[in-house]
Amino acid sequence: MLWRFLDTGANAGDYNMALDAAMAQSGPCNEPVLRVFQWQPDCISLGYHQNAEEIDLLKCKKEGLDISRRPTGGRAILHAQELTYSVIIPATHPWFAILPLDLYRRLSEAIAVSLRYLGAEVSFAPGEKLHVDGRPLRMACFASAARNELLVGGKKIVGSAQRRFRQGTLQHGSILLDEAHDKLPDFLTGDESARAIERRRLAEHTTTLRKVCGRTITSDEAASALRRGFAEALHIDFYNGAVMPDENRLAETWRSRFQILRTNH
Repeated sequence: MLWRFLDTGANAGDYNMALDAAMAQSGPCNEPVLRVFQWQPDCISLGYHQNAEEIDLLKCKKEGLDISRRPTGGRAILHAQELTYSVIIPATHPWFAILPLDLYRRLSEAIAVSLRYLGAEVSFAPGEKLHVDGRPLRMACFASAARNELLVGGKKIVGSAQRRFRQGTLQHGSILLDEAHDKLPDFLTGDESARAIERRRLAEHTTTLRKVCGRTITSDEAASALRRGFAEALHIDFYNGAVMPDENRLAETWRSRFQILRTNH
């Protein structure tokens, strides 16, 4: 099975999210894609339905942080010192028929193999209670672990989300290289006691590759391990691809859909 591998480097958050959406919905290619990327500048992304009023826009602007909306669900994430991945399965591919939870588990297993190459002993989360009386708990994405998300020593090291479109399925997520993500509560609205609760939850529930491996893992090293782990776990071959012109044009057109705050024009 042949997949396209993309390393698109560091881009603004609105473009990163628009490109993920465009690749999942433009449909010019029949093979799956594994893409790795980073964020420049650092960016807070919100789930598709999350209220932007939960984020202090003025403080983000002062600190030079972008704010973008993801095409997938979930809670807020501060993208800094991480490697982000996305997988696109086009509707023309047999794997598009796989049930979403089964596909999520299959891709998570590939990520787990990848992280073990780096020295991280990964396990799968059983899932946590994310609602009380029918209302979602207010928490950072990395402060909780859904079923089949990846943990090391009981702490979350990868956060992923999936969405199925008519033209294809998108799954993307963050692999924590170091600790910058834990500054997210500094940019939440509300009083200091609420932010302190979020800081404590992040400290209790997350870990990083630097912590568990005892050394700095570069984004290039993590990307290489991810490609190797996917190839082994999913029995696939990769070729080094590029963003297609139609994908890039659609992403540029859709940037405004995913932009909440852009600090570096």
